[in-house]
Amino acid sequence: MRSEKINWKLLVVVTLLVVFVLNLSHVIAFVQMCWGAISSLVFGAMLAFVINLIMRPLEEQLGRSKSKWIQKGKRSISLLVSIVIVLAVLAGLVWLVVPSLIDAGEVMAKVLPKYYEQAEEFFTHLFKNNPEIVASIESLNLNWNEITDKMMSFLGSGVSGVLGNAVNVVGKVVSSIVNAIIIIIFAIYVLLDKQRFVNLYHRATKLWFKPETTARITEALNIIYSSFSSFICGQCLEALILGSTCALGMAILRLPYPLMIGTLVGVINIIPMIGAYIGGAIGMFMVFTVNPWLSVVFLIYLCILQQFESNVIYPRVVGRSVGLPGIYVMITVVVGGSLAGVAGMFLGIPIMASAYKIARIYFREAEQRKQAEIAREKANVQPKSE
Repeated sequence: MRSEKINWKLLVVVTLLVVFVLNLSHVIAFVQMCWGAISSLVFGAMLAFVINLIMRPLEEQLGRSKSKWIQKGKRSISLLVSIVIVLAVLAGLVWLVVPSLIDAGEVMAKVLPKYYEQAEEFFTHLFKNNPEIVASIESLNLNWNEITDKMMSFLGSGVSGVLGNAVNVVGKVVSSIVNAIIIIIFAIYVLLDKQRFVNLYHRATKLWFKPETTARITEALNIIYSSFSSFICGQCLEALILGSTCALGMAILRLPYPLMIGTLVGVINIIPMIGAYIGGAIGMFMVFTVNPWLSVVFLIYLCILQQFESNVIYPRVVGRSVGLPGIYVMITVVVGGSLAGVAGMFLGIPIMASAYKIARIYFREAEQRKQAEIAREKANVQPKSE
């Protein structure tokens, strides 16, 4: 009888797999349709989770107040303060980075022709004994005015193309604005009414599951919450430390744009493992616009700082908070980045950390049960009487 049930289950699983493979295109279309319907709500929930990391301690602090009106509106007040903090941080980052990027672009447009001429003279002098190479170098003879005119013409044609498709552009812009508003509003609703979701969870688990199962689910959810919150807080703290150290070192070495490059390196470093290198490449380009030799100094300094960050700061700040071994971090970043890009690299680590912690608990309990069974079997074996 048991074998028949197992065969029926196997038959159902195989049938579902065959149907899935034969209708793969329809399944993918259905998944995409469902994602399009709920994507704004998912992003709103993610935004609510991040804001709640600031809101929760503020709400707990306000809860200690003896004032009745503060007790009554502690959630609304803490949410408002959290949103103001997030907006202030974003505005500060934009204020630090964007003006310097614009200035560097303008400087680069002015100095690039001069650097090209100097490089041409250097290579011409270097290969003066080889007339063929010199002729090839001189044949390049880039006309920067012509290049600038072509770029402006390209931008003009791009603008005309955009104007020609104005309806589509306006539609996409309006759709993006509407989605952003939905995300923000849904996040605010979730945060203001989060206790309702907690109560609903407790009612549903008591209704549908046994107490042991409810305890396991609650433990798993607490592990997932702890992993994500620890990872986000750890990444932000590590980015702050790295950005501040980078800016301070650049100021000591008298390198240009210390605040802007330090901020950029710190913010982009939120992307695990490769973020600092991306920020370093952009920073090196910015320093290059002022002085090419200083960009080499910046590169050497950033490599030293990156080694210090990878071996000292990151393991202590992020590694310990997440509790995931380095080899799993590497695997998660590679696989997550291949599957979902930057989002997969960023979200993969806390997901992997949650699965790792839950698996450790499962294996530990399974080993304890196995050892208990072995102990009972040994206890049941009676010694033979003489």
